[in-house]
Amino acid sequence: MEIRAAEDIEIRTDLFPPLSPLASSLYDSFLSSHCSSCFSLLPPSPPQPLYCSAACSLTDSFTNSPQFPPEITPILPSDIRTSLHLLNSTAVDTSSSPHRLNNLLTNHHLLMADPSISVAIHHAANFIATVIRSNRKNTELEEAAICAVLTNAVEVHDSNGLALGIALYNSSFSWINHSCSPNSCYRFVNNRTSYHDVHVTNTETSSNLELQEQVCGTSLNSGNGNGPKLIVRSIKRIKSGEEITVSYIDLLQPTGLRQSDLWSKYRFMCNCGRCAASPPAYVDSILEGVLTLESEKTTVGHFDGSTNKDEAVGKMNDYIQEAIDDFLSDNIDPKTCCEMIESVLHHGIQFKEDSQPHCLRLHACHYVALNAYITLATAYRIRSIDSETGIVCDMSRISAAYSLFLAGVSHHLFCAERSFAISAAKFWKNAGELLFDLAPKLLMELSVESDVKCTKCLMLETSNSHRDIKEKSRQILSCVRDISQVTWSFLTRGCPYLEKFRSPVDFSLTRTNGEREESSKDQTQLKVIIKEEEATEGQVGIIIPFEKLESLPLSHLPDLKASTTGMLYHFHD
Repeated sequence: MEIRAAEDIEIRTDLFPPLSPLASSLYDSFLSSHCSSCFSLLPPSPPQPLYCSAACSLTDSFTNSPQFPPEITPILPSDIRTSLHLLNSTAVDTSSSPHRLNNLLTNHHLLMADPSISVAIHHAANFIATVIRSNRKNTELEEAAICAVLTNAVEVHDSNGLALGIALYNSSFSWINHSCSPNSCYRFVNNRTSYHDVHVTNTETSSNLELQEQVCGTSLNSGNGNGPKLIVRSIKRIKSGEEITVSYIDLLQPTGLRQSDLWSKYRFMCNCGRCAASPPAYVDSILEGVLTLESEKTTVGHFDGSTNKDEAVGKMNDYIQEAIDDFLSDNIDPKTCCEMIESVLHHGIQFKEDSQPHCLRLHACHYVALNAYITLATAYRIRSIDSETGIVCDMSRISAAYSLFLAGVSHHLFCAERSFAISAAKFWKNAGELLFDLAPKLLMELSVESDVKCTKCLMLETSNSHRDIKEKSRQILSCVRDISQVTWSFLTRGCPYLEKFRSPVDFSLTRTNGEREESSKDQTQLKVIIKEEEATEGQVGIIIPFEKLESLPLSHLPDLKASTTGMLYHFHD
């Protein structure tokens, strides 16, 4: 199944009005803090348990049923609750075959043939049949409902990116296929938010998918009218007849992890252009990028390496991920988390190659490093709240530095893969909020008042043109680069890892082994002109070895793919 555009669609266009879910459910950890119907935050004294209003409580027919169904690994209680609501929905045709439920593909035959999950589905179906007091001879329909949820439900995030629960939408959305380089994205609004408050572009978009609405045979706005509404928006220009695609998973992962994620969750392997690229696309190479440097004179903070480079990289990844997981599970405090992660980011790991010791470090854009920056920004922010007055500013300052660095890295990736726009925008927003939070603390320390506004990039007019958006992006980046030349050394003071980098938007190292400055001569030697006759007018072909990727100037936007010896780019003069 697929959905294609019936006409040309410009960037930043909402493809259809907000969709109400067929069924939804909060995760267990949010049942006491958010409304089980609309997912809004509960008031201090809610009129009804689990609901923000009496109206929301009337939408749930299973109010008196078990609110905490058993966890039947790998099926979560939220999956079971959503399946219950789906079967109770008047919009669902319960006479459908197990392979389809109201035009939704269930993958029933695939999931029930998989022994790793089929037993759990069967147990969950028995539980649901008991709750709804089914008198059918088998639980095939209940199994189909669970399979439909597992196959089609999406995770609902709030404005801060926090995953609150899951929701299932009709075929208008569920028929949209996945791509690792999608042309559209989706977001959520709750019933308390007016569509016109968030719909800031062309409102006459219902005809964009008119052909597909006829194919689906369902109303674009069908649903139970409650729960978090979903809006699909184009993030690239889409031509008439082109397939609409979104991403089902985190795109800031290399190909192997994306494929594994898709198979474990949805039982298919992606064959989009990004996944099938050979050699790999630039972003997939750099998301697994590592730097091989001369071994540092000191071994303080280093970890025992090996003679195998891949094994050494795996050890670094595992150590950082373990620290992140322990921090998120409250098994270690924020200070310990920062020390563990930063020791690996800063020092890397030693390994021997040809009997010579070398030092491996993750590239600034490595996918594990991205997760580390997110965790470090959070950990330092928590430390700023819990710290003594004297070091509050220091903790806030380093938190803002990591957030700003993450925004710069994501912008670099966005320049190579435009579908990263949502992630980049979120990281820039978070960085801005932390910098705004830091400013009054600094002013309070200095006992001065300031009302400084940037005339270069703030309050830019909104535009739909792809060219205009590119130009505004460059203006903002230029502004950040100018500011960072002055502020970066201040923000990163006392943070050895970030002090290595020239700025949050230029990943050139100020020192490669803790003491030697990179010279302009070193930078020049990286560039080797190749196949100039194949370059188009105004372009030059160059190769930059993988281990020298950190010195790539961000002002040059990578536009091609990996070669066997390094990264091949065409840069506009």
